[in-house]
This record gives sequence, C-alpha cells and structure tokens, in this order.
Amino acid sequence: MRRVVLVHNPKAGDGRLDDDALVKLIRSAGWDVEYCSSKDNWRRALETAPDLIAVAGGDGTVGKVGREAAGRGVPIAILPLGTANNISTALGLVGRPLDELVAGWADAAAQSFDVGVARGPWGTFRFLESLGAGLLAQGMVEVKQGHVPHLGQIDEAAKRVEAARDLVQRQLTQSNAVRYALSVDGHDRAGDYLLVEALNFGTAGPNLHLAPQADPADGLLDVVVAREEDRRTLDDYLARLLLDPEHTPKLLVHRGRAVTLSCATCALHIDDELWLEQAEGAEPAVIELSVEPRALTFLRPR
Repeated sequence: MRRVVLVHNPKAGDGRLDDDALVKLIRSAGWDVEYCSSKDNWRRALETAPDLIAVAGGDGTVGKVGREAAGRGVPIAILPLGTANNISTALGLVGRPLDELVAGWADAAAQSFDVGVARGPWGTFRFLESLGAGLLAQGMVEVKQGHVPHLGQIDEAAKRVEAARDLVQRQLTQSNAVRYALSVDGHDRAGDYLLVEALNFGTAGPNLHLAPQADPADGLLDVVVAREEDRRTLDDYLARLLLDPEHTPKLLVHRGRAVTLSCATCALHIDDELWLEQAEGAEPAVIELSVEPRALTFLRPR
C-alpha cells in the first residue's frame, strides 16, 4: 500500500475537517496514512521516505513543509485550508472538493516548482512565494505590532483576504518611496521604490498577482518594482480586485537567476516570515537571492 505523511495545521480552515476526518478521507482512497500536526515534530516523519507528502493547511504550512522537502524527490499534494492559498491557487486546487483532490492523487499530473534561496544576516532561508520590502512587509509590521487586531477576529477566509488588501492599500497612501540598491543578473536596477518583490511564481500576500506571466518552473525570479509614478496604478489595482480579480497591474518586472537587494531602513519579509533586525547606524544588510530549479514537485489532480 502506498504511504503518505500528512502534515496538518489544525488551526487552518473553518474546522469542518479535524485530524480524524482527514485521515479517514485519505485512507478511503487507498493510502496508508501517518498523521502529523504541523505544531509537532513532523520533520522526523519526512525522513522515513514516504511515497507522498500531503499538506492540509495554508501557504505558511505549505512553505514550511516545502522548505524541508526540497530536493528529496518526494511529491507533495496540497489540501488547501488556509486564507490566501496562493500556492494552491497557482496549482488550480482552490475551490475543488477535498475528496475529489484526494481521489485524484493516484493519476495526478506532476508540476515542477522552483524554490528561492535568500542569503542574509539570518543565514540561508528557502522561500516558495517571495521575498520583498515595501508595502507588503510594512503591512506585516503593522500586524506584528498589533495595530490591526481585527484581522485575527475575522472568521471567513475571503473577508480576511479583503481586509489584508485594505491594509496594503492604506499603507500605499501613507508610504514614501525608499532607496534600494538592487541588481538582477549583474544589471544595476537601483531606484526609489514603494515596493520590491522577488517572486517565485508571481503571486504574494493577499492574492496579489504582481507578475502574472511568472512561471514557477523556469529557474528565474520575477522582481517587481513599484515606483512613485506607479502609485496610482497600484491603488487602482487594489481598488478593483474585489470586482475584477483577473485584473493585473502593469508594473516593471526584471527577471533573473541572481538578485542582490539592500536597503538601509526597510523591513523585509520572506514568505510569511518578517525580518526587522537592523541595528541603528549599521551598514545596510545585503540580501543575495538565487533559485534552486525544480526542487519540488506538486501534484495537480486532473
């Protein structure tokens, strides 16, 4: 019997499926299941060479598991239970019944997926979505500092995403462009920017499709920058998203395999992790980004 390690975030979703229900659902499709809570030591289970890793949760849980699974050669199947579900959306999984997804694992298509690598003062950190500074990171700072407590009190995922977009739009009205040292494949792209996002597959934050042409398996990062003259474009994009989710902003995108980013005063986010440690008067931290091509394989049930 094929064996799957299931990593489940018990706090994700609306509570319709608990751990027992998930295990029962997967066993009914013919899998031998080892259940692990994402709050426990699930990493040890990945060392047992399962046939499949299943992740029941949102982008944060998928990112944690993906970082550990990169390069192991074991495919990953996602059961999207999170808020934004950016990775699951890119794979075409959102909105499909969970039992249909599980039943489709047996003959699912394989989707190769790059993994970004960020080297900085924290050491080396892999990311699946993006590394960025500016609007999205500033919004995360607001949340971390407790300035938007209502976000955690919203039960419905779609409304949490909408509230997070409102926060980004509010940041846009309050933020000034900041000077960034930036190079992409050796080309100088320094400038004053409202936002800098190095994206792996084009989407970040609360379902923001900043680089709609990005390919998650091309070995490249799509570096999106928003200048002062793009402020109105971004504001229009954020305002229209609810009524026209297919609308995308026309922002400057630089594509490359090697990216270097530095800023004297900015906060940075790496996926859903926030980095704030910048000592006053210290030299600006230099962040080096690269790509591990096709380091992951996700299943896309037909």
